[in-house]
Amino acid sequence: MKNTKKAKYSIMIVTIISCIIMAFIEIVIEPSYVIKSAAKAVIFLLLPVISMKLLNMEVFGHSFLLNKKTIMKLLLLGFLIYIVIIVAYFLTRNIFDYPSLVNSLSTDQKVNSGSFIWVALYISFCNSFLEEFMFRFFSFIKLSDYTTRSVTYILSAVLFAVYHIAMIGTAFPLPLLILALIGLSIGGIIFDYVDEKNKNIYNSWIIHMFADFAIMTIWYIHI
Repeated sequence: MKNTKKAKYSIMIVTIISCIIMAFIEIVIEPSYVIKSAAKAVIFLLLPVISMKLLNMEVFGHSFLLNKKTIMKLLLLGFLIYIVIIVAYFLTRNIFDYPSLVNSLSTDQKVNSGSFIWVALYISFCNSFLEEFMFRFFSFIKLSDYTTRSVTYILSAVLFAVYHIAMIGTAFPLPLLILALIGLSIGGIIFDYVDEKNKNIYNSWIIHMFADFAIMTIWYIHI
């Protein structure tokens, strides 16, 4: 029981502290994108791995096994997610001021047409993996071994949403910010759900990755 409590609270504390540190780096320090990306790799990947090692947990194992049949299913799922988001964009482009939003986001993230392609590739592939490793593998799958299902869902989804809102808060108007918070929380719950059965992050990572592909497409249209 003592070891269970230690593992549970260690995962919770490391996740919360990691989000606070990363938010501080992005919002207050505002380093270059390269430095910020490197910092995120250390905080969202290396720190959880070290924590799991210190707690004598299996770090990778069966959670990262994958076969060709599964890959095809995941790619189909990702493609459908991409289509849904792009269709939603075209249906709502007369409702939301996407050009102003993209301009604000580009300024906030220090992204221009010259650096966009590299930023888009990083966000879609690397950033999505780092976030899924932290919020789904570490604070959901691993945490689920030591606490209740409801706690893991709430912690993972809420921190996922709040972390992103902290990143984009100055770029979004309040109504859209509230909508984003709700959407991200629901998205976090869905990500947790699709990973729960197989105890790996491939489902949520593919969804996250293709959602980012769609967002980068919309961003590119207006940049």
